[in-house]
Amino acid sequence: MSNYLPWLLFAWLTFETIWDLRDRRIPLWFSLFMLIPGIILLGLDSWRTAILIILSLVFTEVRNSNPSLGLAGMVGSAVLIPVVSPALWPLAAGWWGLMLLWSLGVLGGADALAGLSLLLFFPSWKMLDALAAGILTWGLLMLLLRYGRKAGLRLWVVASTRARGAKAAGLGAYALAALFYALARIRG
Repeated sequence: MSNYLPWLLFAWLTFETIWDLRDRRIPLWFSLFMLIPGIILLGLDSWRTAILIILSLVFTEVRNSNPSLGLAGMVGSAVLIPVVSPALWPLAAGWWGLMLLWSLGVLGGADALAGLSLLLFFPSWKMLDALAAGILTWGLLMLLLRYGRKAGLRLWVVASTRARGAKAAGLGAYALAALFYALARIRG
């Protein structure tokens, strides 16, 4: 099953990307579809880490009503992950990065949760590399599709949240990350 899991995640994220491109509104259950099984799978290995992830996610909601407490709780929970389970440094580093990009408005909430879900299933440096490659590839692809030959002059749009409310990554970045990870596993 573990050999097929990256391909199943790729298929789901591709479906989610098509939905997002068509409708521009992602229902909450799309994120929960990957997030809940990922937390359960992680919990089988490290229940303390699963609780920390859940606390971190709860604090993302607290952040809306109390930004200081919410941010402190999100980061504090994520900081404890490698303390509780040192093998999960890639998960902690990835979640810190995704939270930072989400907090800055560079990524949307569904993007951050898709990245977290992939890290829950595969908490490794290879997945973190695949996420970075997916985000960069998708961002450049969207830039090229939007501006064509003038893309070099418009590179700032990828990171700018002011450009028509565009986010840098988009869910396609995570489908690409799952694909890159699956291909890396085939190569060894």
